[in-house]
Amino acid sequence: MSDITSIENDIKQYQEQLDVVKAGLKDDPGNAELLALKQELDDAIGLLSETLAELKPTKAPPPKPKSPSPPPVQEKWSRENHPAFKKAPPPEEKEADQGPVNYKVNDNVMAKWVTGDKAFYPARITSITGSSTDPIYIVKFKNYDTTEQLRSKDLRPVAQKRKVDGTPANNAAPSAAPPQPPIASTSSNPGVISAAASINLELAQKNREAALNNGDEAKPKAKKIKATKELEAGKNKWQEFNTKSKFAKAHKAKKEIGFTGSGQAMRKDPTRSRHIYQTNEELD
Repeated sequence: MSDITSIENDIKQYQEQLDVVKAGLKDDPGNAELLALKQELDDAIGLLSETLAELKPTKAPPPKPKSPSPPPVQEKWSRENHPAFKKAPPPEEKEADQGPVNYKVNDNVMAKWVTGDKAFYPARITSITGSSTDPIYIVKFKNYDTTEQLRSKDLRPVAQKRKVDGTPANNAAPSAAPPQPPIASTSSNPGVISAAASINLELAQKNREAALNNGDEAKPKAKKIKATKELEAGKNKWQEFNTKSKFAKAHKAKKEIGFTGSGQAMRKDPTRSRHIYQTNEELD
């Protein structure tokens, strides 16, 4: 391989010399020395080219076929497929067995308290807005003074219960009883009882209104005794200062303030005038 490289370098050097000789022959075509040197360079390049052709292989050997890559080893444990790391599907809301129901005004339904605990409570439809395909129902809960704007998915018809003797459910009470507070659950410690907090909204509203009404009556009247004494003391000090001060106002209107001997207006200087004698004065 090194012989091939050296021969290629020699051929390159001879070719450069041959180019120089050809340039000289353009200026002096009849120069015998340049012609002889050109012939020698051509022969040398030809011999080196033949030698280089013999040393180089006629055909490159075919590349070795690549061995097929082994199949990837399947992992025994995968985080994606492990049930502990799979996300639980969101709980699907239980839909009613019946299809979409069109409600009317004044219908009694079970409405979902969307702004509260998301539970269903008995309510009455007061008005309907929106389009015919997607109506919006304004309902008012019976047990609480609260209104909500709900869609059809947030409403359920009142369950029609029948008595044991077979009488229709229309004779039953129109509204279901309010939900009972959850039963207290006893923990492992017998001395501790835990239960979810239950709030009576109607009672809380009444207590709030009563507190607002009694707020004005419960406020104690401001005591002005101390403030009155302080004002009187300040007034007496000012009167005492006013009597002793030389800048005190005089009782007379024409009296000036702050000048010694005040009490009369400032005198004006007499004007000097020329006496005119008249004849009538001599006769008198």
